[in-house]
Amino acid sequence: MSELTVLQWLFFAVVVFVSYAIRGSTGFGGVTVPLLALIMSVKTVAPMVTVLGILSSGMILRNDYRHIAWAPLRQLLPWCGLGVGLGVYLFANLDSETLGNALGIFAIGYGAHSMWRTITPAPDRRLPMKVITPLAGSVGGFVGSLFGASAGMFFAMYLDLLKLPKIEFRATVAAVLVGLGVMRGAGYLWAGAFDREALVVCAAALPAMALGVWAGNHLHTNLDEIKFKRFVAVVLILSGVPLLLR
Repeated sequence: MSELTVLQWLFFAVVVFVSYAIRGSTGFGGVTVPLLALIMSVKTVAPMVTVLGILSSGMILRNDYRHIAWAPLRQLLPWCGLGVGLGVYLFANLDSETLGNALGIFAIGYGAHSMWRTITPAPDRRLPMKVITPLAGSVGGFVGSLFGASAGMFFAMYLDLLKLPKIEFRATVAAVLVGLGVMRGAGYLWAGAFDREALVVCAAALPAMALGVWAGNHLHTNLDEIKFKRFVAVVLILSGVPLLLR
């Protein structure tokens, strides 16, 4: 990582801090991968985010583990494993440029969708939960492993349908992401993704991640949900464009 400039390292630290402040406040979210992919390879960022995701979710659950809703957790994780298997296989066999372009498309598409949902509420659920559960689990596992991006949005949408109270919602999303992170980590280890560069970047990110989660824990009760969602949507759209133009 010696090719990064001082300004790029500063950008790295700010992105990690803000992303994990978001995660600390909601239990999911963050824009780590699309933004850091602007200055380094997705194949370096994805393993790093996996390790940080396990640690940050563990920090959230240190106090909130009693509030986990275990039934949806048990239903989701097997389907996550299916998605992780396919995602890691493609991650190992696609080059960094292709992954970056795909991540750009994903970031723009999801950002636009998120913005639209802050203007037009989602329609009432029409599919039964027995269909939604495997979709949320497998798609979340696939996207999370292929891009290293946070898959929490898929699980958040799923848990929102269950009308969980705020504290149970945050704890359960964090627990799902711990399970997903362990499966992703095992897959990346199999694919040889934890090379020296990924480990160095992971170590460098730890202080900013810890500070971000601490800040997020203190902010989560005062979040303006609509403004937060719109901010994340705009950042995703703006970060996706340069990934496509690289």
